[in-house]
Amino acid sequence: MRTASADLLAVRTITADGSDVYLRVTSSPVDLEIRWYRDGDHRVAGSPVRFPAGDLSRRRLGSNFRAGTTFCLDVVADAVDGQAWCGVVDWNVYS
Repeated sequence: MRTASADLLAVRTITADGSDVYLRVTSSPVDLEIRWYRDGDHRVAGSPVRFPAGDLSRRRLGSNFRAGTTFCLDVVADAVDGQAWCGVVDWNVYS
């Protein structure tokens, strides 16, 4: 499993075939909807996952990724420009 809490919108690479991507938002003043998308191609993306403000639950953003897939996270709804949010993204996860 790989974990990152800095630069949550950075490009990441799946190295474990068939693994999943999870996110836990640890701080946000507003509800967020976040999805994964293939690096360089917003047309290939997961469905938005809702993260209510104050809810610290870890949620799966996508599953069964192929090794070598590069992905980014995208805030697609309810984010207010300039509002900071923090979280922890886990990838190459099987549970």
